[in-house]
Amino acid sequence: MKLELNVSLNQFVFSLSQALDLINPSMADHHKRVAYVALRIAEAMGIAGREKEDLVIAAALHDVGQLPDQCGGADHALSSACSLRGPHFGFQLLRKFKPFEGAAGIVRFHCLTWADGTNDGAQQARVPVGSHIVHLANLLDGLIDRQRPVRCQAAALCAQIATQRGTVLMPRAVDAFLKVSANDAFWLDLDSPNLLAIIEERMLFSSIELDIDGMQDFAELLAQMIDFRSRFTATHSAAVAATAATLAQLMGFPGADCRRIQIAGCLHDLGKVAVPSSCLDKPGKLNDEEWLLVRSHPYYTYRILAPIRGLQDIARWSGYHHERLCGGGYPFGGDTSVIPLEARVLSLADVFTALTEDRPYRKGLEKDAVLDIMARMVEAFEVDHNVFRVLVDHYADVDRVRRAAQETAAREYRSFMDGLAVLDLSGARAAHVAWKQRLRSYLDGQGPLERERMVSHRECDLGRWYHGDGLLHYGHIAELRDLEAPHRELHELIGTLVEHKESGRGEEAERCYAQVEPISRRIVGLLNAIEHKAARATEARRA
Repeated sequence: MKLELNVSLNQFVFSLSQALDLINPSMADHHKRVAYVALRIAEAMGIAGREKEDLVIAAALHDVGQLPDQCGGADHALSSACSLRGPHFGFQLLRKFKPFEGAAGIVRFHCLTWADGTNDGAQQARVPVGSHIVHLANLLDGLIDRQRPVRCQAAALCAQIATQRGTVLMPRAVDAFLKVSANDAFWLDLDSPNLLAIIEERMLFSSIELDIDGMQDFAELLAQMIDFRSRFTATHSAAVAATAATLAQLMGFPGADCRRIQIAGCLHDLGKVAVPSSCLDKPGKLNDEEWLLVRSHPYYTYRILAPIRGLQDIARWSGYHHERLCGGGYPFGGDTSVIPLEARVLSLADVFTALTEDRPYRKGLEKDAVLDIMARMVEAFEVDHNVFRVLVDHYADVDRVRRAAQETAAREYRSFMDGLAVLDLSGARAAHVAWKQRLRSYLDGQGPLERERMVSHRECDLGRWYHGDGLLHYGHIAELRDLEAPHRELHELIGTLVEHKESGRGEEAERCYAQVEPISRRIVGLLNAIEHKAARATEARRA
């Protein structure tokens, strides 16, 4: 049986978007709302065709690189110092799947502030207009009080967005937003339970044809979104997929079905997007509540994949990988009469991989221990006897495939992590620029600033980065060490500025501010030099 799909692109987009909304239940439909706002702004700005489609895809998937423990609702959306690590992680994931390539470039920079146009470029690339639109849409959704009708907040929300025009937000995007939000329907749509249908009504998504290799790319994107959250799980799905495909081949499955089982193996843990990393990485025994959270993941795997036309079988195999022949599995409690053979192959591959790979609480087990445990599972009707016999007869070959798959996945994981470290530098620079703008607003009486973050060189966004990831990743670079002196000098100057401001000596405060710019230029110059050297070092390691 060949696996060739011709489906609307939005099926892939919003199945993945649904998975992202599971990360934080308080953010339900967040990605749909951001997609809707971005779509309306794009219409007002005259953005059309593929550019508009890429923008809506990016808005619907903008948090694809964030981890559950990193997503914090409004605080996340409003952080002017939003790290670029998550967006760049999302960029690297999305560009693996060809239909998402354009959206990937938008996601890459969606946390950058406009900063009076100074962030129009970053990381030797031009920041797409779409990134600034998604930034605005994401910020807006973070401002909304979900306990009140959004229509009642419209005036206040528009005023808050308008105050950030040119500093945090792109002026053209703000103007377009204020235009489209001037009617009630815009706000009522945001509150609608049928928001996805409203989005689909306003735009026609492309149809895409995917062969088996295209489906594999999509499956690997989803698998890495889950597995790369931790070095302990970074290679798990790749190993399960390779093991399951090998077992299926040894059992005489047709080649196309072996590939489909491999794809199911990549996708089997997708539902773990709804499980906090603290549960998945916990070195000790889970408590009852944590265990219930972990048990839910195959259910969510099934619910995320089942709506995609053509993936119903794969959704079922993936969603059944914790079912047991005796009927004691989860989440559906099925028994031998309802568990497909493909799901049984996948279930055994998952158990085998879990026993043989290193976990936070133990090293991987050797052959005799693995087979002893699995033999007892066969006796208890927890795994299929026939699949187990194939593993026993071909243990060395299956284990060799499992190890090779994990070694390949480990290399890709290390490459991912290498690239992410460099990205924090752009985030640090953006944080500094945004901080300087907030200081100007403070002097103009347009908003308070937390005193400790103004006068302490350790408590501002740049200081926290410097004494954390900065020293950790770049302490060997001379310009990084040179950064602390001007940064300390800057905050000492700000301390004096604050004293003048709070004592009513406005002219003295302004004279202090005039000295901020040359020090700030030195800091930005050092950050640029650090970024350049770090990028060159990363490229050399990859060569």
